[in-house]
Amino acid sequence: HSHATIRNLEMIGNNETDEDLEPAHWCNVCSKDLQSKKSLQEHECGKRHRRKVEEAFRQHSMPNFQKRQPSSSLQGIDEQELFTNLRNGQYRNIVVLTGAGVSTAAGIPDFRSPQGLFETIRTTFGKRFPYAHDCPEIILSRDFVNAHPAIYQEEVVPILEHIGKSVDAQPTHTHHFCAWLYQRGWLRRVYTQNVDGLHVHPSLNIEEELVVECHGSMRKGNIVLYGDDLPRRFYNCCDDDFPENIRGADLHSNPVDLVLVFGTSLQVYPFCAIPNLAPKGCVRVLINRSLDDCIQTSHQQPRDDYGVLQSPKKIRIGSRKVVTLQNLWTGRKGNKRWRQLLVEGDCDDFVQRFHSYPSIENDENKK
Repeated sequence: HSHATIRNLEMIGNNETDEDLEPAHWCNVCSKDLQSKKSLQEHECGKRHRRKVEEAFRQHSMPNFQKRQPSSSLQGIDEQELFTNLRNGQYRNIVVLTGAGVSTAAGIPDFRSPQGLFETIRTTFGKRFPYAHDCPEIILSRDFVNAHPAIYQEEVVPILEHIGKSVDAQPTHTHHFCAWLYQRGWLRRVYTQNVDGLHVHPSLNIEEELVVECHGSMRKGNIVLYGDDLPRRFYNCCDDDFPENIRGADLHSNPVDLVLVFGTSLQVYPFCAIPNLAPKGCVRVLINRSLDDCIQTSHQQPRDDYGVLQSPKKIRIGSRKVVTLQNLWTGRKGNKRWRQLLVEGDCDDFVQRFHSYPSIENDENKK
């Protein structure tokens, strides 16, 4: 595991008090695991944290702050247990969420990377539309199309078409992993932010019905612009995969038992809220090169489809009238509801570690 930092959210048991079991970024004052150095630093600058510190000093001595999560938290899961359970077929209703991080290995740059689409937009349109430097998403918005239809059609569309002509792009290890799940009948659905169409590449042989291209597809020419609502199929599939009343759901449909999130910082809604639809007791796994980009601190809000910070904390998805946009990958709420694992590293590296992980059959053969 030298190529990735695995952040296991496994909670410390009631009788475990050893200092070496304390999370690396734990705040003793607030009894909170901030999960990253950056988040911890921001937390320590916050008013609530400083107020607690001042109160403690006013009492002339620092109290023995609780260093354990509540006993009501579910036991976490580590990579070894996850891989073992996957190989043994313990998860039979798996939902996969993917972002740009799964396609970079195929030669398709991330929109926000130095050579990505947003950098092209800044270079091409920055002088005429200065706001493109700070918010290049606006050039891809419905408002921009309505205000400058000729510029969009004659200049923006060709740029998008050039990206869409990545006919030589081939599915990555992560795409093939989704196909591996499908071949075993364990894949419930793939929700992707990507518009490259690689999840339905002919070589994977995955039924298109199982793939939801949330932001459209270049091959179909139905890109969802910033400011547009997502396709109705997105909401219908969320209702099918994550029924609010599981007991009243289709008797032939079992609840989702594993949610795998690959290569997305989960900063754009409503996509970022999908993991929060998972039923209680489900296993949730997040794999991304930078976990700091995924884990928002308490004072931050998710971004809308313009990439602009917004104030709403809850939205409606399908028949679900209230779905929180709050980051639940860390902290008490998420750990009380789901078993969770956060992995900082490359998506394909994670998949390759899984495929190289010894199965029970291999162990028995060695004996």
